[in-house]
Amino acid sequence: MKKNLISIMLLNWNAKEVTADCLESVKKQTFKNYEVILIDNGSTDGSSSYLKKKFPFVKLVQNKKNLGYAGGHNSGIKKAKGNYFLILNNDVVLADNFLEELWSNRKKADILGIKNYFFDKKDVFWAIGSKVNKFTMVASLIGNKEKDRGQYDKSDIDQAVGSAMLVNKKVIDKVNFLDESFFAYYEETEWQTRAQNAGFTISWVPTAKLWHKVAYSYGGEKAPIPAYYLIRNRGYYIQKWSKYKLIAYPHWILEVFIRIAYGLIKNKKYAELSLKGAIDFFKGVKGKIKDDFL
Repeated sequence: MKKNLISIMLLNWNAKEVTADCLESVKKQTFKNYEVILIDNGSTDGSSSYLKKKFPFVKLVQNKKNLGYAGGHNSGIKKAKGNYFLILNNDVVLADNFLEELWSNRKKADILGIKNYFFDKKDVFWAIGSKVNKFTMVASLIGNKEKDRGQYDKSDIDQAVGSAMLVNKKVIDKVNFLDESFFAYYEETEWQTRAQNAGFTISWVPTAKLWHKVAYSYGGEKAPIPAYYLIRNRGYYIQKWSKYKLIAYPHWILEVFIRIAYGLIKNKKYAELSLKGAIDFFKGVKGKIKDDFL
C-alpha cells in the first residue's frame, strides 16, 4: 500500500471511445498522485489494445469475460496500491479539479460521493447521492433532474451513487468486496449498507463534479437490462437487509407490476425482462443474466 495515492478503478466493456473520453479527463487532473487500474470486462471490440496504446500510463486488468460492475471492480481493487480507491464509471467526464477536491475532503467520511450532472445538460443533476427508504428499501436518487442552484451544498446523503465514490481502504479491509452475485445494480447500495452497519460513515463533496452519460453500457435508464437487474437485485437487498419485510416486499411487487405495465405500453422486452427479474429472484438466480435473454 502507498500512502497519499488514489487508485482509480475504471471499468470498460465494449466502450473504448467512451472510456477514452473519461481517461482524457483523468489526464487533466490537477491532483497527480493517482494510478489508473483499467479493468476490461471481456470486451470484444479491441478495447484493451486500443486503450493501452492510447493511454500507456494505465495498469490493465484484462478479464476473460464480463464480470459485471461488482466482479470487475473487485478484480481491479485486488491489484490496487493506494490507500484510497476511486470506484469510477467509464461513462463520465471529470472536472479538472475533481481528484483534488476529493483528496482535500478525504477525512470528511470513509466513503465520499460527488456531484453528478447529466452529460448533455451541464447544470442539471443526475444525482448528488441516494436516499434509502428503510421501509421499502428503495434507493432513490437525490436531486435527479433538478437544476443546480446550490440547494444541496449543505445537505447530506444516505449513500453515494456508484458512478463515482472515493473509498478509504480500511472500509474494504473490514467489510470485504462488492457482492458479485448482484452483477450490476444495487451492488453498491448493498455494499454501502454493509459498511454503514460496520460503523463507517458516508458523505459527499459538493465541489467534486462530473458529467455522466447515464447507463451508457446498457442503452440508457429505460433499457430492458437495467429493469431486470433493478427488480431482481432489490429483491435480494430486501431479503438481506430489510427490517420491515412485510412493507418492503409488497412495495417491491407493486414496482414489478408498474414496470411490466410500462413495458407493455412502451417496450415489450422491458416488460419481459422486468417479469423475469422477479421470477429469477424467487428462483434464487444470481449473477449475469443468460445471453439468450438479451
